[in-house]
Amino acid sequence: MFRRSSGLPSFFVSLLFVVGFASSASADTYQTYVTPTVNGYQIGTYLPNQPTGNFSSAADTARRFCQDQGHSGAQSFTTAIRGSAFSFIVGTNGVGNWGTTGNSNVTMLETVTCFTSNSGVTYTTPAVNGYQIGTYLPNQPTGNFSSAADTARRFCQDQGHSGAQSFTTAIRGSAFSFIVGTNGVGNWGTTGNSNVTMLETITCFDATVLTYTTPTVNGYQVGTVQPNFPSGNYSTPAATARRFCQDQGHINVSSFTTAIRGSAYSFIVGTNGVGNWGTTGNSNVTMLETVTCITQ
Repeated sequence: MFRRSSGLPSFFVSLLFVVGFASSASADTYQTYVTPTVNGYQIGTYLPNQPTGNFSSAADTARRFCQDQGHSGAQSFTTAIRGSAFSFIVGTNGVGNWGTTGNSNVTMLETVTCFTSNSGVTYTTPAVNGYQIGTYLPNQPTGNFSSAADTARRFCQDQGHSGAQSFTTAIRGSAFSFIVGTNGVGNWGTTGNSNVTMLETITCFDATVLTYTTPTVNGYQVGTVQPNFPSGNYSTPAATARRFCQDQGHINVSSFTTAIRGSAYSFIVGTNGVGNWGTTGNSNVTMLETVTCITQ
């Protein structure tokens, strides 16, 4: 049922020559935290209740949790939607103090798997077309832009790596290169603005990957109602791709490509990649054209 490009895995070598120096990456090792807690409460995020505002996404929360444990970043995580008291990051992009609150219909992080070996390649003040990279956040919390996490992942992939292991940010005014599009898909453009998120460092990792072309579930290519429904009870393309990979028995998603068109498609009935697969049809929806999964 599932089609793989060329029928064979795509491999990235672990010896990479980057900006004048060589970095030999050893095999990554991981540690998984079940019901991860901070200050005695399981960690979570306001999503899907508060899709915009001064909060951190599940991915940013997982990464920050791992870094607080002394690890280099988050390799993967799982979530559940429920009402609970939880610890959350008071700030965007995983930057800020940990606070505690309680709410209904929030995203709880059930497990977080952290990198325990720092085998990646780190870029300091990463640049594209001569300008350090960044994103409009926190100025433009919605719209046709990519998050810091998507920007870091795309940068690493453009350098020939599998994905971004971790990154650090700073808020300031600057000219910067950014991705003209959502989910890390689009051309690199250059602009200048005040109070934007600049990526100060990015650590990229390399892994064995497998690419699925026109990935399908229950006989239909997978997709999401975006961009028609920017908020609501649905999963983003990134969450859909991650869930697809995990359903195939892989560790996580490395990358994906998308196309906007009308089609019948399979989608996740729920947020953050949690829920059953359903099938529907719509115009102007985001179809996942390829999904590249991390196999080890």
